[in-house]
Amino acid sequence: MIWLNGSFEDTSKISSSDRGFLLGDGVFETLYATGKTNVAVVFFNQHWQRLTTALNLVEIDIPYAANDILAACQHLIKHMLFENNNDHSQSFVLRLSVSRGNGGRGLSISPDAKPNWLLTAAPCPLPPKSVSLHVSTLCRPSKNLTSRIKSLSYMDNILARKEAVQAGADEALLLNEKGHVSCAAAANIFVFENNRWVTPLISDGALDGIVRGEILNMSKLYGVPIIEESLTLAQVQEAAHLFICNSLTGAVPVLEINGVRKEKSPAMQAISGIHKSGCFPDT
Repeated sequence: MIWLNGSFEDTSKISSSDRGFLLGDGVFETLYATGKTNVAVVFFNQHWQRLTTALNLVEIDIPYAANDILAACQHLIKHMLFENNNDHSQSFVLRLSVSRGNGGRGLSISPDAKPNWLLTAAPCPLPPKSVSLHVSTLCRPSKNLTSRIKSLSYMDNILARKEAVQAGADEALLLNEKGHVSCAAAANIFVFENNRWVTPLISDGALDGIVRGEILNMSKLYGVPIIEESLTLAQVQEAAHLFICNSLTGAVPVLEINGVRKEKSPAMQAISGIHKSGCFPDT
């Protein structure tokens, strides 16, 4: 079952002239949900705020309220629970994709285009216990709008991940045009240096990640300050500890970067599983 433009259906019916399919003209959000007694979509309000901010930036209409989308999310999860014999231990990944809608040939936007909103749900895979990073040859331009939103055109991220996997790593680390670290292909990064945790600035091309923001709100991790600051590749490679984070995996330690081994930080235990409940320790 899917939710498409306000209705629940068994299959999607997207037009062949949809600009999301043809041009990647749209944005998306990926959300984590639990199937416990009360179905919970973790950090829903933060995801909704980021989505609507992106839609306003690219001038795509928003015909739904937050409660409409939340109710659709909960309905899909309950349907999946029913199909899986009500196994409430299962967690889920929700994907909300919004395209500009149908349009004529070419780049110009039709004034009659109506957005397509598609919501899907699937079982969420277990997060990895650790990851290795490969420094990508692809540049993440810090000034580009597509570096600040989750565009349907995710080609750079896809190719960066492909490059990393071909190099024998799990994930790619992206640099901007100045050589500053921005983020991973599908995650934000934090490094431990000079007795502090540092994550790249949004102005350096880092995605405004949901879990990233929640970790920054903690102000301290394992008694150590958390700050935003530009990071060079050398700083990341020389850092004692690193971790990446996103809404599906939470915080995952990086144990290797371009073949150089790293140690897992004791702080990882303090924030393990934070994406599952939306609750953070008082550190």
